[in-house]
Amino acid sequence: MAKTIFLTGATGYVGCHLAHRFLADGHTVLALVRSKGGQSVQERIETAVLEVGPLDDEILANLVAIPGTVEEPAEQLVAAMRSRLSARIDEVWHSAAIFNFKERERPLVEATNIEGTRHLLEFANQINGELPPRFFYISTAYCLGSKFNEPVPEQIPEDVTGFRSIYEWSKHHAERLADQYQQAQKLDVTIFRPSIVIGTPETAVLCNSGYYQVLTECRRLRTMLVRSQGDQFNGDVQTRLQGNPSTPLNLVPIDFVVDGMVYLAHCTALAPDKTNLFNIVNEQPPTIKEVHQALVTSLEMTGLKLVPPDQFEAEPMNQVEKVINRRIAFQAPYMHEQIHFATDTFRQFVPHHVLPPPQVDLRYMEQVNAIFLTQFEEEP
Repeated sequence: MAKTIFLTGATGYVGCHLAHRFLADGHTVLALVRSKGGQSVQERIETAVLEVGPLDDEILANLVAIPGTVEEPAEQLVAAMRSRLSARIDEVWHSAAIFNFKERERPLVEATNIEGTRHLLEFANQINGELPPRFFYISTAYCLGSKFNEPVPEQIPEDVTGFRSIYEWSKHHAERLADQYQQAQKLDVTIFRPSIVIGTPETAVLCNSGYYQVLTECRRLRTMLVRSQGDQFNGDVQTRLQGNPSTPLNLVPIDFVVDGMVYLAHCTALAPDKTNLFNIVNEQPPTIKEVHQALVTSLEMTGLKLVPPDQFEAEPMNQVEKVINRRIAFQAPYMHEQIHFATDTFRQFVPHHVLPPPQVDLRYMEQVNAIFLTQFEEEP
């Protein structure tokens, strides 16, 4: 049955894939879009969605941009939405977030990731009167700090400490907020926790966060050495990165994430009177060693070494190492901590025969890297 879905973060990596899937499935998508640059909000969202794949004009007509941001209060969001459409909203999917992690950015992170979630929960309470829409919140599998690594449970524990960044802190508190609204307002709330989302060998949509930021910085290092050494450069970068080769890096393809979320959203067995929460992760993740091998092969470089953080105490970083390790500081904890995830609840509703674990191996990573690196081909 066709639904009317209100979606935030639709110009982001996960959000544009969700919007494309919803439209392809015959739904109407109302996308909250921030004004930016010279494009209209409608042009921005259509550009983002069509990067995922083509859609017929009659299907694309069901994509409606709502100008606004999650920082705006619920009343303002309701007014903006109602100025475009008066129909009942069936589902709210809240995907918008910022990935800032520096302490000085805490006010902005809190305003967007926590208060923005509060505004969307209030929006869900107000938009339909007595029949609120279902509420789907897209969190992250890395929202419980370092205390809950063995494994990360599919629940919201009390007294969570040891966050690796203010981003993790903000996503945990947004989850708590969604759970509190479920209990107090009787909203039908589901929380999805994807791990580190990557593309597929077929996807052309680019993203510069997570794993791709590490790939970008390693490529930048190689480019810098090529320019400084010219014909003398032989691919040997002689640079150390923080990383434990045996650590699993939970890279999960975007199609697995979207398929899992959509399947669960259609699952009639989910209890509407409690917060449903699912880790959507790779149950057979590659190791840092395997990811590192694909990275150096794709960039045709040698001498990029993975070392434990304490090695830098014995042998301090050189200037180049300081720069690259600072630029990937957000990802560094996930490159040496042993983090595992519970998926019992996920597999209770999404059995293996419905959605098998993704196979992210060396060949897969090399193909994904090749797609990503095409964007730099015309650079000098």
